[in-house]
Amino acid sequence: MDTHEETNELLVAFVLGELPAEKSSAVKAHLAECNHCASELKRLEAVLQCTENMSSLSADERLCESAKDRIFAAVSSQEKLKTIAWPNVGRVLGRRIIMTTSIAKIGIAAVVAVAMGLFGLLKLEHAPSEKENVFGRFGLLAKACAAEEAFFIAKGIAHVKNEIIVYPGVKEQNASGQPSESPDYTWLPMCSLKADGRLGMDQLKLSVGTQTYVVIDESWHDSLTGYFVRLLKTSQNPIFANSYDGRFVYTASVGPDGTLQAVKEAVTRRFKLPRSAAEFLGIAVGLKSSLAKDGPTVQSVEQGTLSDGKAAHIYKVGTEDPNGELKSYWLFKVRDDDTTIAEKEFVLYGRPQLLIRRVLTESVKAPAISWNLSEISGLNVTTEQSRLVSVTPDMVIPKVTVQRMVKHAKFETYIFSAKPCWTSDVEITDCLDLVSFPRRAFVLACRADDGRHVVLVQSPTYNKMLGARVKEGKLVYTSPNGFKVWGGGPEKWYSKILLQSAQASIKDPPANDRIGYVLESPAGTFPALAINGPVSDQELRSLIDSLIPAKEYLKSRAVKFQKR
Repeated sequence: MDTHEETNELLVAFVLGELPAEKSSAVKAHLAECNHCASELKRLEAVLQCTENMSSLSADERLCESAKDRIFAAVSSQEKLKTIAWPNVGRVLGRRIIMTTSIAKIGIAAVVAVAMGLFGLLKLEHAPSEKENVFGRFGLLAKACAAEEAFFIAKGIAHVKNEIIVYPGVKEQNASGQPSESPDYTWLPMCSLKADGRLGMDQLKLSVGTQTYVVIDESWHDSLTGYFVRLLKTSQNPIFANSYDGRFVYTASVGPDGTLQAVKEAVTRRFKLPRSAAEFLGIAVGLKSSLAKDGPTVQSVEQGTLSDGKAAHIYKVGTEDPNGELKSYWLFKVRDDDTTIAEKEFVLYGRPQLLIRRVLTESVKAPAISWNLSEISGLNVTTEQSRLVSVTPDMVIPKVTVQRMVKHAKFETYIFSAKPCWTSDVEITDCLDLVSFPRRAFVLACRADDGRHVVLVQSPTYNKMLGARVKEGKLVYTSPNGFKVWGGGPEKWYSKILLQSAQASIKDPPANDRIGYVLESPAGTFPALAINGPVSDQELRSLIDSLIPAKEYLKSRAVKFQKR
């Protein structure tokens, strides 16, 4: 490899393990001599690992329902939640060095597909059997799930306070030995309540700089009325809030003039509060545990201690890359004394990137902020604070129409003219394309009773990144409608990611006999397809042959409607 450009074009395929041996050796030789390309490789690996690990999280309702039943019985006599005392933040932080990545400027195919698999409650896929002990994968975390619910249904108004500690980044050196461009941000998924009772999934964007800083995530919840306030702030400076007062839902964010502007929306007739406040106010919001008995995500469970000296069990949760390496993971730290989740920490290349910890739970007579956010509306927010932390709304929008996909895609999208013969109807999810921000990506999911679910992901990033790689695979089929189907490569690995990204729709985890393909459309786009089980040649061809441009689908539907 003689140039950075040649190597950069191959880095994504190199990270995914899809390069032929000769090209892979050439890339390795160039990386050994070029610090710039080696740094870029690390960034690609970081984005891949962070997103892929978060995508492996899954949910199940049964345990939480049974846990909730136990909680209501347990807290019926509980008068007051306890307060947890914590040491000074500065003493806990010490000297931490991390590696972060500039997500907005890195193209990697896996990032987009998993955007919808990132979110939800801390729920376990099943309750532990009596034979499983607390050192197993399930015992303590099952209890922690129940304890999290208990924070929000005890008598009085529950006040919960978490800290999100963002550690500083590290500048890489380029080929000349000079510092390269600084990393810009990391992020977390965040829930907010909408006026129709829907839980929206937003992006909490956290800038990464040279100093550690803390974001306070504080909430108050009245279990009798369902009223709540959630407030995010830095250095006592509010930067986002969401609340409900029985008639209206309020959302406050920083406006163009630098003030915190609250939008007031009357609840709709169909408005229903979420069944559990922990769904959007708890410490585990946005990260599910995915602790299936046959799943590989729990790498270890160890006895340890927290910064306050209390005993805890520490669960290392992550997914290995195609080479079998665990380069990033989450540490869930569960207190032994009361089985509550005390902390969750994200580690990348052995260095902490951010830490979320519970610092206070108590019962109060009234919230510090009114349910209608009157105390903070119109407050000035400093430019520095608004740059540090921001919220991008509607990171994920489930169950959207074909019309919405066509309107917001900004590229040619396709849909099945008829649902696959072995599945239910198509469900479309609209999500932010994390690499091609602010453009949108779309996940089409069809659930099958026999488990052979179908998932099709279409995104700007796929369109940019997959074209250079497909011809390195095997051409499986050319359809009369102009589609080419490419197979080969690490299809087990990427089909797992695709299926996990749609788990909210298909419900089941990826099967061992899953298959994956990259499609080349007549418009030059590159959708990715996964099927959660084997299909015959005829079934695959029928599936591909049914793909038509979404615009044509809408026109055909309009004509049929007019004829009626």
